[in-house]
Amino acid sequence: MAAAFPNITVPGDPIHPKDYIEKGTGFQQFLAFFMAILGLVVGIVFSYGILLIILVFYPFVAMYLNKKATALIHGSGVAVGEYQFPQIHECLQTFKQRMGVSKDVSVYIVEDRVLNAFSVRYGKKNVILITDDLIQGCLASDNPKALSFVIAHELAHIALGHTGLFRSSLSHAYKRLSRLDEYSCDSVAMALIKEKGPAFTGLLLLTVGWALLPYVDQNSLMRQSEEVALNKYSKKAERPLTHPLLLNRIHKLMNK
Repeated sequence: MAAAFPNITVPGDPIHPKDYIEKGTGFQQFLAFFMAILGLVVGIVFSYGILLIILVFYPFVAMYLNKKATALIHGSGVAVGEYQFPQIHECLQTFKQRMGVSKDVSVYIVEDRVLNAFSVRYGKKNVILITDDLIQGCLASDNPKALSFVIAHELAHIALGHTGLFRSSLSHAYKRLSRLDEYSCDSVAMALIKEKGPAFTGLLLLTVGWALLPYVDQNSLMRQSEEVALNKYSKKAERPLTHPLLLNRIHKLMNK
């Protein structure tokens, strides 16, 4: 008989996601916004208004692309719901209630060689994509609720408004803001699950994958994360990245 899908729902008190925004995010968001507006003004002037025309018609193009992307996901992924992977559905609904998220959020399981999860917004539709390998890794680990951490992290992006078109464009263009957003969502997820073990496992899976996970010496990894956090070149290495170094994320979470 096949093993039953474990219960990954984490009940608890309500939280306010904005209470866990990483320090410095507000200033970096303002800076990114100012640079974006300045860039648009300069672009409009030097393109003799062509850029402005493009911006006027872009929403119609975006609407078409969003509908096409939604259809692609709905036709190639497995939609999570009350009867399809109900444990994941229940976890999501519980976290939405605890975070005060009233928006509709769809979850799809997709096949991908990259061990990861993503939160995106197509028009007014909020979607969380979780790869099959990441789910398998969480369930095969000693902490199946690592999947709860992953879901909470992605839902935090939606709750904090990171997935909107303009806001997501800012974070993709200004990578320091994007890295701060990742830390904020890690903090929200930790506040929801209240356990370091699942959080550690969830991040570790992104580092070594599920096949090697049982063989990792956690004490050695924590010492390595300490070295990375203290290394002045780590911040320089992160500059071109949208996400912090994974060992920096592990170090920050484990020392909260």
